[in-house]
Amino acid sequence: MKLPEHRCNIGGLSAITIGDPGAKIVVVVLHGRMMHAADLAPFAHALGISVYFVIPDAPLPAMPSGRTWWPVDAEARAQALVNGAADLHALDPPGRSVARGLLASLCAEVASDKRLVLVGFSQGGMLAMDYVLHGGRADALALLSSTRIAFCDWQPRLACLASLPVLITHGRADVELSFTAGEGLRDAAIRGGADVTWLPFDGGHEIPLMVWRALRQFLRRF
Repeated sequence: MKLPEHRCNIGGLSAITIGDPGAKIVVVVLHGRMMHAADLAPFAHALGISVYFVIPDAPLPAMPSGRTWWPVDAEARAQALVNGAADLHALDPPGRSVARGLLASLCAEVASDKRLVLVGFSQGGMLAMDYVLHGGRADALALLSSTRIAFCDWQPRLACLASLPVLITHGRADVELSFTAGEGLRDAAIRGGADVTWLPFDGGHEIPLMVWRALRQFLRRF
C-alpha cells in the first residue's frame, strides 16, 4: 500500500513528506542541482521502509530548470566540464551557510527528538556533509554521487564524523562529478573516523538499482 504523501512548509522550505510523522526515524532526502523534491519522491516510496521521509525543495531556482541549494554559474560550469568531470574540493560556493541554516531549521522541526538520517544526491550530498561538519546532528549519512567542497574548511572538522555510519556511492563513468572526487569524499570520511560503506558502480551521475538496494539495506540498520 502506498504511503501517505503530503506537501507542506518545513523550516522555511517547501517539502514533500512521505509516511507516518510519528515514526521513530526521520530520513531527510536532499536532491541535486536542477532537480525537484518530486523527482525523488517515487524513490522514497519504492524503498518500502517504515520511516518518515522529508524531501525539501532547494530554496533557489536553477537554470535552465529545477532548484539549487546555492547559486551556480551555469555557463562557467559548462565550460569547466569541457575539460572533464569535476572535483569541487576547492570550491566554496556562495550561499553555503544560508543553505546549511535552512537545513538546520528543517531538521530541528522534524527530528528534534528522533533518529535522523540524511541522504543527499550530488549537490544535496555536499550540503548534507557540510551540515554535519558544522555541528549539525545526524545519526547517519548517505552521500550519493557527491564530492567534497570547501575542503580547506572541512578538513579540520573531519573528526565530527567519528563512528558515524556513512554510505558513499559513485559511478565510475560519472561525467558530472569525477570518480576520483567520489574517492576523495570517501577518503575524507575515513580519515574522520566514520564507519564508511563504499559502493562504486559502473554507471554515471545517477541512482541505479544497486544503489537503491544498498540504501535500503543501510536504512534498515537503524
